[in-house]
Amino acid sequence: MKRYFLIVFIVFISGFQFVKAENWLTSFDEAKKLAVATNKLLLVDFWASWCGPCKRMDRESWSKEDVKLLMANYVPVKIDIDSQKSLAHKYGVRGIPYIFIMDGNGKVIYQQMSYKRKDQVMDLLHKYALNTKFLSQDLINYFKNKNFATTFRLAVKYQDYCLYLTKDLKRDFTHVSETYFDEALDMLKTSDLKSKEAFEQKISLYEIQEQLILENPVKALKMLAKINDKELDSMSQNMYGFLHYTVYKLLNDDTNASLWQDKLTKSDMEKASLFLQAS
Repeated sequence: MKRYFLIVFIVFISGFQFVKAENWLTSFDEAKKLAVATNKLLLVDFWASWCGPCKRMDRESWSKEDVKLLMANYVPVKIDIDSQKSLAHKYGVRGIPYIFIMDGNGKVIYQQMSYKRKDQVMDLLHKYALNTKFLSQDLINYFKNKNFATTFRLAVKYQDYCLYLTKDLKRDFTHVSETYFDEALDMLKTSDLKSKEAFEQKISLYEIQEQLILENPVKALKMLAKINDKELDSMSQNMYGFLHYTVYKLLNDDTNASLWQDKLTKSDMEKASLFLQAS
């Protein structure tokens, strides 16, 4: 099914609209489809035909061959703010050029309003030149059927993805995870799930795990102290133990870490080692 989904998306490429015969798409929806299908991030340039700095960026940055080579790591799309005012409003674009890096669902990873020199553009494109294959199935599931389950799983997957990123990228991508968790919580309020409280607890624990990803074990420990473990269901008890063990290991407190080690599964220990390697 996944393979069929990718093939259908790629077949559509020939019908996509481009700007000035360059490799820029002009349809945001089509760009998102292509990004999900090809495991790439979106490079979004909000611009207008009357914008002097935008034209200068086209001439001095975007049109250069070495920049184009880096752009191949992205699905680039130009959004004309005059013809797509609602989209510009949605993303808070009040000045141009305004550059975004987004995931295939349009969640913002990076944004900045300003003219960028060629060297600044290349630095930006180098930094976020990531393959999102690790997230692929969950991005597709969310794209095809947005509900609490697909949103929650994608938020969790983004946290897992952060464990493999460099320190300077982790904050950007934990923010994306937060965005999906917030969206999942909103969906949970109106869902008919019987285990709403259990999922709320779970999301609270993932907020603590985010602090471990960002290498803030002291803050994570303070947050754990506010959790009443007697109110946790079995689904959350295991994660509660994992977080305690990992926090204490990061703090080089082997005595307290050992008190939690027996509660961990083999997969928990493997995951904890990823946190320790990254610190």
